[in-house]
Amino acid sequence: MKRESISLALNELDERHISDTAIYSPPAGQGSPERIVPMNKKRIITFALAAVLILALGITAYAGGGLRAIGTHAMPKTGEYSSLAELPKIEKDVGFPMTVPEGFSNGYRFSKLEVKGEAVYGENNEVLTEYYTVHALYARPGSAEIRLVLGPVFELPDAPAATEPSESRSFDGVPVDLSLDHYKVVPEDYEKTAEDLAAEAGGHYYISFGSDAVEEMEMAFADFRLDGTSYSLMDMAAGADSLDILAQMAQEIIAAAKK
Repeated sequence: MKRESISLALNELDERHISDTAIYSPPAGQGSPERIVPMNKKRIITFALAAVLILALGITAYAGGGLRAIGTHAMPKTGEYSSLAELPKIEKDVGFPMTVPEGFSNGYRFSKLEVKGEAVYGENNEVLTEYYTVHALYARPGSAEIRLVLGPVFELPDAPAATEPSESRSFDGVPVDLSLDHYKVVPEDYEKTAEDLAAEAGGHYYISFGSDAVEEMEMAFADFRLDGTSYSLMDMAAGADSLDILAQMAQEIIAAAKK
């Protein structure tokens, strides 16, 4: 899917990853208009997904109003790494513990690690909290890339209750929430079909208006917490077996962390 269509899909992302406020990136907000994607609701994307959609896809989403926001933020110890040799130093820099495997039993292998800076902004764009997120990318020949995003665990005030995941599993006493979400981006004059309405009612099916043609994508997530760190495994080109793949990878991370 084109970057512009993914941007439009942000408008209807799963409430499990979104709260009722906005996301905002002050530096990007001063850039060219085509890099700014209005959102049709005031929302905030949780740390891991915000990191992927803002940083990896190179887009900015925003909404008006004086509400808290998450966005990119200049930090002194960001960087890119081609190996995990410096992981102990990175842990000290970012301030939270991490378990980042070299590879998984399903053939996915580490390819790159990125340290990014983000912040929670107040209504006057002042920085309320700054923090790092860490992205570990994994590749397997013939398969879509999988991204592991790690960040600090802290709660945003007044966040709505989380939407139920597609399913939950537990490994070594650690609950893992698994979600397979379908996003459909459609033209402004598109009329929802009976199938659309039924799928929306069933959950994890989201329609956003504003594209030139109908485009669809599947995204899969496995979310869990370990030792004060938030983990999110993401497949942004998900297939029928994505939840099983992500669950297996989550199980291996948890097992490695508990050794």
